[in-house]
Amino acid sequence: MIATGISGNIIERPISDGKLNVPVNFEWFEASKKRMRKVAEDGTEIGVMVGQTIQDGDILAETDDKRYYARMKTAQLIEIPVHSMKEMGRLCFELGNRHLSLKVEESRVLVPYDHPTMEYTKKIGFEPHIIEGGFDGFLIVKAHAGSGTIVPGTNKTTGDLEEEAQEREADADFTHHHHETAHNQHNHEHTHEHEIYELNGVLRRADGMHSHDGGHTWHTH
Repeated sequence: MIATGISGNIIERPISDGKLNVPVNFEWFEASKKRMRKVAEDGTEIGVMVGQTIQDGDILAETDDKRYYARMKTAQLIEIPVHSMKEMGRLCFELGNRHLSLKVEESRVLVPYDHPTMEYTKKIGFEPHIIEGGFDGFLIVKAHAGSGTIVPGTNKTTGDLEEEAQEREADADFTHHHHETAHNQHNHEHTHEHEIYELNGVLRRADGMHSHDGGHTWHTH
């Protein structure tokens, strides 16, 4: 199954049509990936290439009886309280230098948990603590430490290489899907083209040919 677009969101606009809602789990750092292969909770493999950042509840694909939607997994976050605009500016400056994905709110900043960041923010005078939460509304920085470590001899991280592998797999799924669809369409057209029916005792085909001898020979007038 290939998901090439988002048709709605079951959290913002719940749908009651009898279909089974099947979640497809995403990590926070996968939300903005261009192409990837995912497995839904019912075991269905889905190639995801929707062309936009995925939000919690986004509808990725549907069948006659199922609806597949994105469920963003929660994770450990560092919550850093701030008490003034001056503190906010200083904190965001420090976090910006560390290339961290973050979410800025009126009285706090949230970043994905990692031990060095936790200790660093303590060291510069803040009081961070760990919470469990989702990543909706985050400013995603691809270079976040959680995406991996630099691979020697390259300018890529292990996360970059994993993402490229996922994109290759998704591309292969997408190509196979289109070839299969085109093949099925051709077979359907070919079958329709030679569909046989009887009219007034004469066998006829959809391509205009007809037979007077039970289908042994075909001709047109």
